[in-house]
Amino acid sequence: MVSEALWSIQFLDPGKQTLAIIGAGKIGTAILRALKDEWNVIGTGRSDETIERVRRIGAIATKDNAMACRMADVIILSVKPSHLKDLLTLSRYLEGKLVISVLAGVRTSILESEFPKARVVRAMPNINAIIGESVTAISAGRSARESDVELAERIFRKLGDVFIVPEEYMDPITALIGSGPALVSEIIDAMLLGAVAAGMPRELAYRMLLRLIEGTVRVLEETGMHPAQLRDLVTTPGGTTITGISIMEEMRVKSGIIYAIKGASDRAKEIGAHMERVSVIH
Repeated sequence: MVSEALWSIQFLDPGKQTLAIIGAGKIGTAILRALKDEWNVIGTGRSDETIERVRRIGAIATKDNAMACRMADVIILSVKPSHLKDLLTLSRYLEGKLVISVLAGVRTSILESEFPKARVVRAMPNINAIIGESVTAISAGRSARESDVELAERIFRKLGDVFIVPEEYMDPITALIGSGPALVSEIIDAMLLGAVAAGMPRELAYRMLLRLIEGTVRVLEETGMHPAQLRDLVTTPGGTTITGISIMEEMRVKSGIIYAIKGASDRAKEIGAHMERVSVIH
């Protein structure tokens, strides 16, 4: 195993801070890619595939979580919530360091209980980070300093927009923002299939649909209109739009989307409650 001293000599620029991503999946890799010019960046993973992906972007890759934490100034936990238990032995390497968690549903209080000498911030980015278009929510744990939140904000601004929010909002934000790209993709796919069913070529429908969504978002942003106002602006009596909306109402499409967001939020709460029980037992 490479010693800590050799790590410092071989891999780390002494003029830069060091950031470790514990569990460099898709979002973790996006963070590494965005920060690799400003930081020493270390990505960890269990599989050879992950290690190779991290190396390809020019980051330091290792399967040794403990070494990564020892060498880092800032640690981002990016594993599945169910794998948090595998990281508990890292506590001694996190003393006095900023730990940013992107684990869905896992409250800062749980992490502060497991890593009592670390300073904890919670973040929820989304998959759009892979092109620098994430929306990320950040909440401070009780142990975090104002400067920690500012640093977390600077890190995630490299991936897109950032909102500082109370932690009580993080579960619905996980549903809306974390799960949002998948839910929006389902809606887009349904509209695409509808266009194909109506006789449009798939490729043409898809290109036009993406521009439609982009344009609609810009109208809402630039005019400040509520979505219902834009809907009413397009809808005329007895026209095609009201026919389509009436069918959506009959099929309870809007209700389904509302329940999808609420259900995903409830699931995030369930994960947090389970992790809290496990933490208490531990």
